[in-house]
Amino acid sequence: MWLEVETAEKEKRRELVLTGKLIQGRILETGLDQNIFNLVNLNFLDISDAGLDYVPVTLGNLHNLTNLVFKGNGLTSIPESLGNLTKLKLLDLSKNQLSSLPNISGLEQLSTLNLSLNKFKQFPDMGVENCSKLAIVDLSVNDLTDISPLESASLEHLAEVNLSRNELTRLDGCIKETWPGIKKLDLADNKLNSVPAQMGELSKLKDLHLGGNPLTDNRLKKMAAQKSTKSVLEYIRQHGDTGSQEKSELKGTKKKKKSKNPEKEKEEVVDALCDRLTVINVSERSPEIYTQPPVLAVRPYIVICFVRNINLQGDNLRKFLQLQTKLHKGICANRTQATIATHDLAAVKGPLKYTAQDPDSFHVAPLTGGEPILASKFVTSLRAEAEALRKEKKRSQVSGIHQYLPMVERFAQYPCVLDAEGTVISFPPVTNSAVTRLSSETRDLLVEVTSGTKLADAKSAADALLREMLELGLGESSEDGQPPVRVLTVEQGRVLDEEGGLKVTYPSKTDLVYDKPGFSIVRT
Repeated sequence: MWLEVETAEKEKRRELVLTGKLIQGRILETGLDQNIFNLVNLNFLDISDAGLDYVPVTLGNLHNLTNLVFKGNGLTSIPESLGNLTKLKLLDLSKNQLSSLPNISGLEQLSTLNLSLNKFKQFPDMGVENCSKLAIVDLSVNDLTDISPLESASLEHLAEVNLSRNELTRLDGCIKETWPGIKKLDLADNKLNSVPAQMGELSKLKDLHLGGNPLTDNRLKKMAAQKSTKSVLEYIRQHGDTGSQEKSELKGTKKKKKSKNPEKEKEEVVDALCDRLTVINVSERSPEIYTQPPVLAVRPYIVICFVRNINLQGDNLRKFLQLQTKLHKGICANRTQATIATHDLAAVKGPLKYTAQDPDSFHVAPLTGGEPILASKFVTSLRAEAEALRKEKKRSQVSGIHQYLPMVERFAQYPCVLDAEGTVISFPPVTNSAVTRLSSETRDLLVEVTSGTKLADAKSAADALLREMLELGLGESSEDGQPPVRVLTVEQGRVLDEEGGLKVTYPSKTDLVYDKPGFSIVRT
């Protein structure tokens, strides 16, 4: 008996996690310890990335399981006894070789089903309609051409369905009735030529992805790449596929007056619904930033741009700061992929220099106030503060700004952005400087995004920031459309090398391309 299994049995544990190369080696040498399936007290069983290629019928003994995870193995089948696990709430069989599943109609408590990265060609007819509490289904990266058993299943609690990277050519409009609570639907990278008009009536759907499909309606294709879900759904409701019956009726109405230019009318629908991000060319009045050799070994990638005529008055400043926090947690992956810094352009003295320096050689003016402090002492004080907070809150990990310190502490030199007078205005990925701090009076913005991974990560974070700024209404308002549309004006910024050679201009013509943004792009 494996030590982990023996311990779980002796202590009547409710969780057992067996993952990684050590477990894989054991399974390869002697097979899986069958005593696992006698641990009837288990609520949680995770055997992942372990080279498991067979699950015995005794799986059904574990009738108290609520979470079962067999991801990242080589499984080609699951025993029928899976249906005995009537308390199961989460079933994760992702990253295997499965093309079928046994009947799961008895899993009435199931809320999350992950079958991504398998070999399914058809969604199995396995009684999913009885899983009335099902809320999340992930079927991404399979070979699915038919999901009719899932489409026809009345699942009122179904909120998220990921069908991306499959071979689907159609979607049934019945989901309007069977998935009334759907909030997120990812259909990206399939073979859909059209989508049913009924999809436009899914009132709770807030996140729809259609990118990467060969949609025959060019207007819809454009909106799928450049518009918010709300606008796309409105267009689908008006212009989506209504089925063969309506098509035949239209065909029989020979004398019906046709639009003089239907494509133009569709274009007008798009334009009327469209907020606008205007990109203007590099200006001589705006500072450039020169990248210095020392930073290339620490945090080599940076992009900048300028947002003109921003409105941070009232509650907008708070919303903007909250937005940056959200992006740092999301697309920036807790600043491990990118870090966003924003500055009041009026306080920025160019040209700028992006470099790395010894932490005992430069000062940082903390955003919280006070005199500038040596970077080394600043990091030390933050580290002490983090440890005190951790102990006070009785946590195992630190949070807030403190969690980013290890990203710089492992380097002998720290990255920083200096202005023309040598003053540090940014210390990525840790903090900005109070020197260029934003206020409700800020009208023009310098956006600086750095990355230690790749340039594309910095650009993606900048793209997301600009899109969200527009959607928050932080720019201007144009009366050109009815209703008025939001407008954000972005000026290109240039990053140069030490000798003045051009490295990056952002945003370029290949930037600001989204699967689900909320605006159109106008480049002047």
